[in-house]
Amino acid sequence: MGPPHIKFKLVRFLLLLLLVLLVHSCERELRDKAPDIGWYTSYPSALKEAEIAGKPVFLYFSAVWCSWCREYEKELVKIAPYISENFVPLNLDSDRDRELFLKFGGRGTPLTVVLDQREKVLLKFHGSVKSEDLKEILYLVRRGEASPTDKNETYKIQLPGKETYQLLLQYFLTDLKGRYDSFYGGFSSPSKRGSVFKWSTPLTYDFLLERALLTDEVLFSLRKDIEFLYDPVDGGFFNFYDRTRVYEFYFETSKSLMVNALMIPALLEAYRVTRDRDFLGKALGTYSYLITFLLHRESGCFFNAQVSDPEYYNLDPQDRKRRKPPPVDTAIIVEDNAKAILALLELYRKLESKQFLDTAFRCTDYLLMNLLTQEGLYRYYDTGVKKNKRVNLNLGRDIAWLGLALIELSEFNPTYRVSLRKILELKPSYEDWVSVSIKAYILSRLSGDEARKVLTDLEVNLSYHNPDDMVFLLKALENMIERDEI
Repeated sequence: MGPPHIKFKLVRFLLLLLLVLLVHSCERELRDKAPDIGWYTSYPSALKEAEIAGKPVFLYFSAVWCSWCREYEKELVKIAPYISENFVPLNLDSDRDRELFLKFGGRGTPLTVVLDQREKVLLKFHGSVKSEDLKEILYLVRRGEASPTDKNETYKIQLPGKETYQLLLQYFLTDLKGRYDSFYGGFSSPSKRGSVFKWSTPLTYDFLLERALLTDEVLFSLRKDIEFLYDPVDGGFFNFYDRTRVYEFYFETSKSLMVNALMIPALLEAYRVTRDRDFLGKALGTYSYLITFLLHRESGCFFNAQVSDPEYYNLDPQDRKRRKPPPVDTAIIVEDNAKAILALLELYRKLESKQFLDTAFRCTDYLLMNLLTQEGLYRYYDTGVKKNKRVNLNLGRDIAWLGLALIELSEFNPTYRVSLRKILELKPSYEDWVSVSIKAYILSRLSGDEARKVLTDLEVNLSYHNPDDMVFLLKALENMIERDEI
């Protein structure tokens, strides 16, 4: 039989081998969702092939947590020969290839963009389309008869002063009233276009509650979010539900770090306003979900998301306990971990438990050590099969959110101001008006003059999909007014 220590080493080796195989299997399950129709996975390579072949690029953005993407992919495979014959098919990840996703106006997944060889957008749409309809749309694109993209209404800030603030605040509140759903709650419906999807808008909730604006609407919406989106078994919030399916109440059964991290401060603010312990309980339940399911214990940071599995979440609670939970996407993303750090700091402020502060420090130190390099700030660190892979330098959203986390952390440890300055000095590879607004908010807490320079001539998209996008611009202007520097 052999000595005991040799048997122990053999068992340990076999367990480690099994673990590696399981992780590899999980990664394949996460990565290989899109049907194989000859996808390119590199944007430059696809453009080069498009130029050589004289074909447009069929660019499909998906996500490992997106159940709608799985539905769409069933349709794509039905017309795979048509796509491969007439287009250069390119599949990118909306989380990992975030710069391109935002560049093409991505609001959610699935996102389809058709480009010519010079990167001109010929067609863009969000959501799933039936194969026969998609084939007809693509036929019109080839004939040059399709509408290329959405039209946006913009406002250019000439002078970031009180007048600008009052104008934007009034627009924001009027828009929210137009979006508000008095039956299901929430401000996520497209303004003036009726109610479709229901997802949380936690930054908006928090902003309004702090200022005692639309308080009844916000509290009603949060309670509806808890009713429809909170998972009473594992804790945490699902991304959204779709109430257009009258006989099939559908909800997106993924749980992302982004949504859950942002919901915690909103729930805590609702608890402060109402003293309703259900809000506090759901905030703590969401924290418990993050710690239990998304925590990367080696770093103290959090994984990107738990992937969608409608079959699992529609089981009875007792049956779910006998099933293995859905796997997680193993990327540690800067933007969303910064949101988690902010949630931890808010938990510490409200509950004064040092465990929250310690976890925030630990995750921040990991991000600074592993993703802030001499080249700049990388977007994510993959802890799975592609271990140590760092991708996407200096994306505006990552810089802005990590900067926001650092300025909040510096209240507890001033040494983080050094890292904050390094972050603010980075030149973004791509930034949108939202990331500029967050940066302006950070600067407004340091110097009103610097914030004014950043906001002057900024074009604000008034056709924003999510009202949360407007919050930090308003907060930056408020800070500057309070400092009497504008």
